[in-house]
Amino acid sequence: MTRARMRVSLGVALGAALMVAGAAAPGMSATPPTAASPDVAVAPAPPAGSTTASVSARTAAAAVTAKISLPPGSSVNGSITGTLTITHDGTSSEMRSGRITMVDPDGRELLGEQFVATGTPDTWTSTVPLPEDAAPGLYDVSLNATVAVTTDDGVTEVPIRTQTPITVPFRAQRNIPLIWTSPSSAPAGADLQVHGAANQRSLGTGEYEPATGQQVKLYFDPDGSAPEALRATLTTDARGYFTSRQKPGASGKWRAEMPQTDTGAKTVWTITSAERERTTTLRQGQVQASQGGYTAGDRLVTHDVVVGLAPVHRRVDVGSLNFSIGGRSGWVSAESRRAEGNYPNGYRMQRELVHAGIGTSHVTLTFNATLPAGVYDIGVRDAMKACGAPVWDGLEGGTSSCTHDVLVEDPTVTTVVVKRASSTTLTASKTSLPAPGTVKLSGEVRKVQLVSGGGAQERPAPNTTVEIWFDPAGSAEPVLKKTIKTGSTGTYSTNVTASGSGAWSAKYPGTNLQASSQAKVNISVG
Repeated sequence: MTRARMRVSLGVALGAALMVAGAAAPGMSATPPTAASPDVAVAPAPPAGSTTASVSARTAAAAVTAKISLPPGSSVNGSITGTLTITHDGTSSEMRSGRITMVDPDGRELLGEQFVATGTPDTWTSTVPLPEDAAPGLYDVSLNATVAVTTDDGVTEVPIRTQTPITVPFRAQRNIPLIWTSPSSAPAGADLQVHGAANQRSLGTGEYEPATGQQVKLYFDPDGSAPEALRATLTTDARGYFTSRQKPGASGKWRAEMPQTDTGAKTVWTITSAERERTTTLRQGQVQASQGGYTAGDRLVTHDVVVGLAPVHRRVDVGSLNFSIGGRSGWVSAESRRAEGNYPNGYRMQRELVHAGIGTSHVTLTFNATLPAGVYDIGVRDAMKACGAPVWDGLEGGTSSCTHDVLVEDPTVTTVVVKRASSTTLTASKTSLPAPGTVKLSGEVRKVQLVSGGGAQERPAPNTTVEIWFDPAGSAEPVLKKTIKTGSTGTYSTNVTASGSGAWSAKYPGTNLQASSQAKVNISVG
């Protein structure tokens, strides 16, 4: 049979306790418990505030105000210590006897130690040891003490005891000591993984353990004026980990929050990720490997290359998959699939990984116009660490178990296409007509090409296809009007009929090795 318990506030209970025959208890007040709400850059801060209440009473010989304070609901560490403080109109006070007792959420009675002096006049503490399996939740707190107050008329004993148990919530302190994005920077349009690790401190032992089965809300606040938005509601696994694949669409700040519950205090962690501008095709791939029963992996993200006479530096971002992290040795390679120019056997480059934090690395590859154009295989070799169940060391044990070696290696995780640049110009004989009429369009196509003896130059492109498009003003789609070719000097000209206002374009469609280019001119009619 479950024992029914009547619960009252701390102030009401002490007020009832201090009422004696012929005495009133005016001015009762109470401060409710305060929950932790940290928002930090390294680790959640300790919670602030405590549960307090104070009451006043008068006997025939003395006026006494008693206050009992209990620690913040989420800072309990193996025991709960209550502090009893009194003020009075006597000359001194002394604790005759007394202690705090509690009934935990499982109905067990927990006996506190006798009140002891703190070294501060009129202040004593009683500590209630907690069992190792003490659960967070509502605790019924009872107080029974007798304080002797010395006045000019002698010594008066004042009983301070609760008539009905005080209900105080004690929440487990929860933390998100680690959150990271994998990778931390990526080209526009790429997705990334947001990982986190959460722990919870035991009320009974004060030790940290994985926060299992806890709800985590993931928010994203993009740079600029767009508002923060909820992106996912997650649940931590048996290791206290949570993860979500996201496409941010901008640079910004990620916020992971475990909301406050009856048994756990709220906690928050934030981190930023960056999105870079991209004008070529996005490329990404992933690879995993298993070793000794543990699995680790990487995802590579980059985009295609268009190279002119100046070198192009292309970043390849490497993000660890799931709960594994890059080691301190490894590289990314790029190897051409074709030979060309000064590279009759093709070309291969290799760059050491630059580790930028948990789960994220990158390299920078440099391409120039003399290297073979076409498809390059992008590979990786990463001596990684896979994570087992975390062994929490204070607040930073989320990756303390990432010690299991796994070699992740693949020469073709993804590809990039390298093309040499081209340029197209376009002019119109007329840009404004009073009525429909004929307009002459002319221009030139030039390409960055290898030259004999080595090196590259931008040269006119003879006998090259040029598409002539018309995009009418309004919502209508562009229309291909004709296809022509450049002459021996790389120039072209053609007559078109302008029957309405709009934009005329000349487009060189490009090849597998040469990038496309286009130019546009607006012509108004009428």
